[in-house]
Amino acid sequence: MRGSTTFMSCAAAAALLGASAPAHAQWDDDHEDSGEHDPWEQMRFEGDVGFLVGGMSIGPLDGFAGGMYAMGGIRRDRLALFGEYDLLSVGDTPASESADPNAPPPPDPVRGYMQRAGFDVRYSVGKFGGGDESVRGDIWIEGGAGGEVIQWYDGGRLHRGDVDLGFGAQATFKIGSDSHPRYIGFHYAVKGFVAKAPPRKDDFPTCAGPCDEPTPPVPYDTGIFFNFGVVL
Repeated sequence: MRGSTTFMSCAAAAALLGASAPAHAQWDDDHEDSGEHDPWEQMRFEGDVGFLVGGMSIGPLDGFAGGMYAMGGIRRDRLALFGEYDLLSVGDTPASESADPNAPPPPDPVRGYMQRAGFDVRYSVGKFGGGDESVRGDIWIEGGAGGEVIQWYDGGRLHRGDVDLGFGAQATFKIGSDSHPRYIGFHYAVKGFVAKAPPRKDDFPTCAGPCDEPTPPVPYDTGIFFNFGVVL
């Protein structure tokens, strides 16, 4: 009788273990399907190189600006933190020559180059694809701050800080295996800069047209650029 009771106890324990094993395996499957191991959501390095083309004001100067930039930092899913370096040509846009042959030649434009270093925070407000797919699209906004050093070709240097704001779209392609993925893509964006204008000798209230109250010059310079590049 005692042997029979022991046999029945062992059988019941084996049944309980057998019933619990599938439940445990199912929990692991659900855990893996939760997206925790999605390669698109893991922290990784992301680089970005390309061009900025637009216009920028620097005190009384206002004209074409453009050049190259490079960015690098870390990305995790929607959020990315970057360091940035820009090298741009800035200054007056060259004036066109007059059709009058007796008119004096236009003055040489004041031009120089700007080096800028800063940081940016980028966040994807919308994303498409990813997961098991080999391509992902992001629509993002970014903001940051930096420091400018402008060297004029005819002499002189200007140092100042700025802030920037951008809006863009990006397509990224995953190549390689999920265990060792690599990424490449491209993006296009619109990016703006705002900086404090340098002091001027004529910084006093004035009227540029008919008015009943003179106002001082705008104390800030702005720049607006089309931004396109390759994501690595």
